[in-house]
Amino acid sequence: MKIAYLMHYMKNNFEEITENLDILINQGDDVYLMVNDDNLRDDLILSYCDTPNLHVAHHQQTALPADMSLPRGFIVLMKDALEFEKEDGSFTYDRFIIMTDGMIPTKSKAQLVEYLETHEDEDIYYEVDNSDENVEVKKRFENYAFFTNSYDFQKSKTIRAMNKMTSSLVHSFKKREIEDTIYISYPWFILTHESAKALADNLAYCSNTFKMCLYPEEMAIATMLHKFSNVDHHNENIWAVGKNGEYILQQPMENVELDAIKESTYFAALAHSEDNLQVYEDYFDAYTSES
Repeated sequence: MKIAYLMHYMKNNFEEITENLDILINQGDDVYLMVNDDNLRDDLILSYCDTPNLHVAHHQQTALPADMSLPRGFIVLMKDALEFEKEDGSFTYDRFIIMTDGMIPTKSKAQLVEYLETHEDEDIYYEVDNSDENVEVKKRFENYAFFTNSYDFQKSKTIRAMNKMTSSLVHSFKKREIEDTIYISYPWFILTHESAKALADNLAYCSNTFKMCLYPEEMAIATMLHKFSNVDHHNENIWAVGKNGEYILQQPMENVELDAIKESTYFAALAHSEDNLQVYEDYFDAYTSES
């Protein structure tokens, strides 16, 4: 099975990111990578110039959580991967897997492939709500977030307060309209080739529909999959993040704790070596194990 990993990295730890990249690449997979730090990006381009399995993003190089840049950046990476296929012509990616900042596999590739084969021809992500069943989802979509390009804005109480104030003000004059059902999901996806192509072909919908949305990574991709892809959806949470392993909507993510990683966990989020050494040491090479 040939996998295209779509990765976003926000820190500037060369040793950590190269360890993660090498583990994925050495199993025969490709990585399409957004790196926020300019110097680190340059170092990676130089270090991997003879490694065709690593593709450092050049159309959109950076992204931020809670910002349009994150879902848009991942879809741009899908476009890059699909264009690379056309140029090469020798293979097709079987799966496209999104990995946000600090995410590592907690299973071997053999275990992951076995799991994916049980859900052949299905997209895998965890959907939690939609606007047909919950009016609050539509209200959330209708709000505006004007400071979504401020670095680390989602951690700033001042900017979050300004966002709340301005979004309420604008909402009273102009309501964001949409006829499509909005779906809320966790921000991680394992996609079939067909769904990746559907997203790539409809990138403009993402940019036009979800601009100035807060945490659009929880809305954009799931909504687009329902609208543009005919692939069946397997709804399961195989990701762990934070103290209890559960992702919390519209909140900055916390480091995953060791006890939160369960048998059903295939990926752990925010497992940085400098912030979360125990998890990192226990799982950083799990992908390459034989079991």
